[in-house]
Amino acid sequence: MKKLFILLLTASLCLVAEARRVSGKVVCGKEALSGVIVTDGASFTTTGRNGKFKLDVADDARFVYIVSPSGYQPDFSTGAPQFYQALTEAKRYSFQLNRTRDGKDFTILAVSDPQMKHERHLKKFCKAPLQDLTAQAQAHDSLRNTVVVALGDAAWNELNMFEPYKKAIAKTGVPFYNVIGNHDFIQNIGGRAAQKTYEDFFGPTDWAFWLGGDLVIGLNNIRFRGEVDDPVLSGKYNEGYPDWTMDFMRGLLKYIPKGTHIFIAQHSPTYRWFKNEWIVNGREMLSLLDGYKVDFISGHTHISNNHIYTPEIREHNPAAICGAWWETTWCNDGTPRGYKVFDSVDGKLSWYWHNVDYPDDFQVEFIEKGQSRYNPAYCIADVWDYDENWTVCWSQDGVDMGKAEMVKDVAPIYIEQIETKFGDKPIPKYKRPRKNIHYFAAKPSEGASIVTMTVTAPDGRSWTHEFKLKDE
Repeated sequence: MKKLFILLLTASLCLVAEARRVSGKVVCGKEALSGVIVTDGASFTTTGRNGKFKLDVADDARFVYIVSPSGYQPDFSTGAPQFYQALTEAKRYSFQLNRTRDGKDFTILAVSDPQMKHERHLKKFCKAPLQDLTAQAQAHDSLRNTVVVALGDAAWNELNMFEPYKKAIAKTGVPFYNVIGNHDFIQNIGGRAAQKTYEDFFGPTDWAFWLGGDLVIGLNNIRFRGEVDDPVLSGKYNEGYPDWTMDFMRGLLKYIPKGTHIFIAQHSPTYRWFKNEWIVNGREMLSLLDGYKVDFISGHTHISNNHIYTPEIREHNPAAICGAWWETTWCNDGTPRGYKVFDSVDGKLSWYWHNVDYPDDFQVEFIEKGQSRYNPAYCIADVWDYDENWTVCWSQDGVDMGKAEMVKDVAPIYIEQIETKFGDKPIPKYKRPRKNIHYFAAKPSEGASIVTMTVTAPDGRSWTHEFKLKDE
């Protein structure tokens, strides 16, 4: 018993030795902000009535940072919101926030995979995509508090692109938050050390802030190992939450009331339908979120899919703003390049895919019979923002034929764009057409004259197209 006591005492002394206490204050001008969550990524506390806090930070912690409360935001003029401070030998860390407009309404613009490898990619990003993003951000911000969340892979292994990328996104004029993607790590090392360059530019890889009555959380869900096999691709990694990210979530959720609506921004989707597998710690993450209403928002795949996991938890996996790695204006599953817009107005959350190159009412592409390379006998609707609450129905010569059949396909426009781009050269495997499940097909009977397809979104928006199968 005595030996056990000594061991426990020694262990507790070691824990104390591995942490140090810092203090500080969170204010807006002269207003002290109470109840603000403060963390080093592992330990958590909140500010008192005077806005002050004390926190024991681990010796290996790189930052002390806050969960900005609703109605306030940090300075974001550098392109990275300053909700964090790098830990030094200093003992005090104070945070100055700015007031936002009153009200609970907000907009989030969710951007997947800018993925820039060099100056040529940056120039392409700064043309139509960033110009469009800036215009949309400012238009929404004139109505309600607006932020942009980028879902990883700002760079494409060349981390020197972080600096010009930050300067570019600062021009949007709204807070622009980032999460880390597999191409944003130092590629030839593993573990937390591989995050260092990203952290130098954007701060902690696990973070959160309040927006209206909702909580927005950014997480690292790439378990990076390094050891590059191919200089064109990334180092070795697993999609999944590292242990320290799981610890962050466990600590954070202790301060978040059940029933809160949460957005979780991350790089990889939690469930990968094309492999029928959950990422590492994916199911455990869903268990942690039991009792909350959750919208995951992820990138990484460069294709568009939505999944409903439970009545309260869903995932949006929007396609890439870069199209097919800056080669085309469509992604290789047949989604036009763009980003997802989430509007919360009067307590009601809605969302839609915003196209960079097309009007917003272009949410469905109808593909005529004979045009599909993979399903030529069918009339097809490409519904890139589809989830199970959408309906796709069809009729033939005025006779109701019920629901259209889900098939795997790729829009012909992408196939044409990528084959034109490469000509006689081989197309890299990752840029080849990639079949997706957001296609719905109607196979007309022999001799049919007209097929009509109607696509209806959960919010009541509807698109109808007549396929004329015979010449007039």
